[in-house]
Amino acid sequence: MRLPWSHSRAAVNRAGSTEMETARRPEWTEVGDEDPAALEHMALNGQSERVHALFKRIPPQDRAPYLSPCVLRQVLVGGLAAHRSLPRDAVALRREESDFLDETLRSFAAYCGRTGIAPRELFRSFLDWANLLFEENRLREADEYCELAVQSGVSSFPDISPRILVQKAAVLAARGDDEAAHALLSALYQRRDLIADRKLIPEIVFALGRASLLTGRAAFLKRLLFDGLGTFYTNLEERRAMCSLLRRTYRGALRLLLGDPGLEDKLVFAAHWTAFGLSSRLGTLRGTVERALLGAVYVNHYWRPGRSRGRTQPAAGTGHSVLVTRAMGGVGDLLMMTPGLHALRLKVGEPVSLAVPRRYFPLFEGNADVRLLDIRARLDPAACPQWRNQTDCPAARTEARQAPRVRRNRIEIFARGLGVRGRALWRMDRKPRYFLSEADRAFRDRFLRERGIRHRHIVGVQLRADESYRDYPRMPALVELLAREHAVLLFDQRPIDEYEHEGVVKVDRYSLRQAFALLSGCDVVVAPDSAFVHASAALDVPCVALFGPTDGRIRTGAYPLCRFLDARRELRCVPCWRNEEIPCALTGMKRSVCLGEIGVARIAAAVEEILAQRPLRASPAG
Repeated sequence: MRLPWSHSRAAVNRAGSTEMETARRPEWTEVGDEDPAALEHMALNGQSERVHALFKRIPPQDRAPYLSPCVLRQVLVGGLAAHRSLPRDAVALRREESDFLDETLRSFAAYCGRTGIAPRELFRSFLDWANLLFEENRLREADEYCELAVQSGVSSFPDISPRILVQKAAVLAARGDDEAAHALLSALYQRRDLIADRKLIPEIVFALGRASLLTGRAAFLKRLLFDGLGTFYTNLEERRAMCSLLRRTYRGALRLLLGDPGLEDKLVFAAHWTAFGLSSRLGTLRGTVERALLGAVYVNHYWRPGRSRGRTQPAAGTGHSVLVTRAMGGVGDLLMMTPGLHALRLKVGEPVSLAVPRRYFPLFEGNADVRLLDIRARLDPAACPQWRNQTDCPAARTEARQAPRVRRNRIEIFARGLGVRGRALWRMDRKPRYFLSEADRAFRDRFLRERGIRHRHIVGVQLRADESYRDYPRMPALVELLAREHAVLLFDQRPIDEYEHEGVVKVDRYSLRQAFALLSGCDVVVAPDSAFVHASAALDVPCVALFGPTDGRIRTGAYPLCRFLDARRELRCVPCWRNEEIPCALTGMKRSVCLGEIGVARIAAAVEEILAQRPLRASPAG
């Protein structure tokens, strides 16, 4: 439900008043159009139409101060909506808008090239623009943008990368290059450990099946369809379509059940055939039957992950008796996986093969529980006796299913996803595992000594989370207050331009290991729901964690030195467990107002209470 103060163009359209819409436009394009901070605020709150209108009025040579991933993303979102709303016969207007969007996206790519950071917003924009170009039969341009996304590093985002490849394959197929389309889709299908969104699987199955038929590989189509039925996703219409195709391929359900498919394939098909047959006859019980079918597929897919048929030793040439794959981070999730990885190593009696992106290797330095593999290297997960696919994130699935009454900590969820259950789970040490090297400690001591800040308590502050809906909006005031009495180490992965207070030391140009080394030298850390909450637990550093949409009681329940703060007394909707894609139910905006209800004085008081129990540490030896 939208509240009265939640504005949207849709609400204006529903009112049916062209005059009202026209009257609003001058307000949208005159307020704050010379203030980059105002435009950033609008972008952060998802006001894409307004951001698009304002940005478009700025002369190209004057746009530099307004460039940011959030602003440029909202310009693209608003522009795509405007482009699609134009009549087909408005050729000149459509071309003008198209040229503007193309110019903006290229500026976005150039901006990311200059900053050295390619964020999620860039690749979502590439995907959306390539989709529109494909719809308009501008195939060469769609292919160029898909290729640009690949070259720019879209593989870092396994929820977006497969969609870019599927779109590129659609372009190839439309141009008649079915062999190239089949090769691209087949390579993607063989590495399902690189696909984070299981809802994409049916689209890949149908596209690859069509390419297989067109390239003389009809037998492969059958395998695809059986696999598609055995994979968990909730779209029942796509399951019906696969079931129907299998019946046609075998010329009837009975021929299939009496024919050559394996027993497991026959059982999967029979379950679908029976459920769809019953649901069409049972009327009010249809939903119950369909839910039972999805439940059975879920159990079969996730409770027996990656088990080989009868294999108890590593497959020839693999060398991995247990393989865990995770095609993305974040750093916090990987830290929360470490207790489960440790328990799994104890269970199997050898290091676990862990395939992750190479940029996360430093997180596991000194960790004897794992043997690291680059997930982008040539791997065959299905050849391993035990394959645990963490790219299809078990924590995200569990939280989505239980929200807003999530009951399990991610550490336990990840451990269960790794196959740690029963007594092993009960005995598992839930503290994240991260190991400082002697070089890390030497760097920390030298850094603190050179800046002469060991005569005061050191408060670490992580400025922002990886996703903006978890950011604390009063951070400038908090940092200023803490810096009056203490040395403050300010952590961020982006350059920090503000916070020019005495006593503030910016940590924004250092590696992950260097940042965590400095974190270990803090007396207390203040952080939103993010990696530093879990790193502080691993390093035994007290933490004041700021929570809003997610539940600090659940997330930090295993961390005895962590104190979480939230606004559940003021706002009973806390925690709502929304994510970056879902706006706040109270305001309709991306910003989480519940985090703003945590007072600066309340946070500072929690910090002081912790510091009162921690004597000053001696300065490192010179």
